[in-house]
Amino acid sequence: MQMISSDIIIVGGGAAGMFAAAVCAEAAPGLKILVLEKGSKPLAKVRVSGGGRCNLTHECSDIRTFVQNYPRGGAELIGPLHRFGPAETTAWFEAHGVPLVVLDDGCLFPRSDTSEDVINALLNTGINIRTNAEVSRVWKFDGGFNVKLANGDQLACKKLLVATGGGAFVEGLGHTIEPCVPSLFTFKTSDKDFTALAGIVVEDVRVSAPGLKAEGALLITHGGVSGPAVLRLSSFGARSLAENAYRFAMKINWLPAQSEEEIFQTLEKFRVASPRKQIGTWSPVGLSSRLWKLLATRSGADETREWGACPVKVLRHIAAQVSGFILPITGKNPHGEEFVTCGGIRLKEVNFKTMESRIQPGLYFAGEVLDIDALTGGFNLQAAWTTGYLAAQSLLS
Repeated sequence: MQMISSDIIIVGGGAAGMFAAAVCAEAAPGLKILVLEKGSKPLAKVRVSGGGRCNLTHECSDIRTFVQNYPRGGAELIGPLHRFGPAETTAWFEAHGVPLVVLDDGCLFPRSDTSEDVINALLNTGINIRTNAEVSRVWKFDGGFNVKLANGDQLACKKLLVATGGGAFVEGLGHTIEPCVPSLFTFKTSDKDFTALAGIVVEDVRVSAPGLKAEGALLITHGGVSGPAVLRLSSFGARSLAENAYRFAMKINWLPAQSEEEIFQTLEKFRVASPRKQIGTWSPVGLSSRLWKLLATRSGADETREWGACPVKVLRHIAAQVSGFILPITGKNPHGEEFVTCGGIRLKEVNFKTMESRIQPGLYFAGEVLDIDALTGGFNLQAAWTTGYLAAQSLLS
């Protein structure tokens, strides 16, 4: 059994752990800092984030608005983001040779369009990394922490930062672990008439599930639904949706800016103005013809009937379908190359001024080990940079 001593051990070679290590290494070159990475390479998720381009963070004009993109952890991050937020992240990476550009949607990417520049900026700070180093157990002793690896090696350190999700060793540290479930995904449906409309995008809809609702664009896919509105619903409802095995009735309001009564009035006016047009071939409310035809059919209307012969009762049924189309959801799909889950260390057990454990002095947490997750757009990485930076400041004190 090998015994190695370090001032600081960081478990996890992801964004938060590597950023904390980089900050520490530059501020105190004499400190013995060791990063333990379970895999063969650090920063694996950073390498593939944003399709290999790395969406580093998101433009921010107001922190309280910014944290609305975090289904879990937003309130806890308000203070930390004021201390090290998107502006500080941008400044740090640009000072380390990674100029950034802001896209129209507010996402920030390296000007080079490659995540390798982000990775190199971190690695070039002289971090000491041990790869293929899976931690199997951690325990406290009077002077610090012992860390046992899966291969039997035993290490010791004065301070310990855990910055990786999962791992049975986390449960041995006395903290409560919130269960991990997927947090960013699209939905499947058994409605074949609906999925036959694959490719249709509606820019502004409202989707809802029991106790949940979200707004934004929606994309009909070959298997179900995707798009920002769906991803937001899946993120904020991650735990309740998991409890129901991802089976529920999704309500889609195709025109949330209008009430059902307003839609009915539009249809009524159109019936008077264009009585000879057929119901199924002309949409008075601006929806695509294929989607409109489905909504009209589901309302019980005869699509070949002329508008002038359409009873008021049928008009109301069509308006109800536009405002409250019901789609049976039968499961979930993964969302591209994202790796987002909710779950981890219970946030009340962490001091968010220092990222130190409220249970074990000298133990710190950052990044994905915490029960914090966000929507796409650079928000998850920003949480990693922020918590990693604050943990580094505490590790240096």
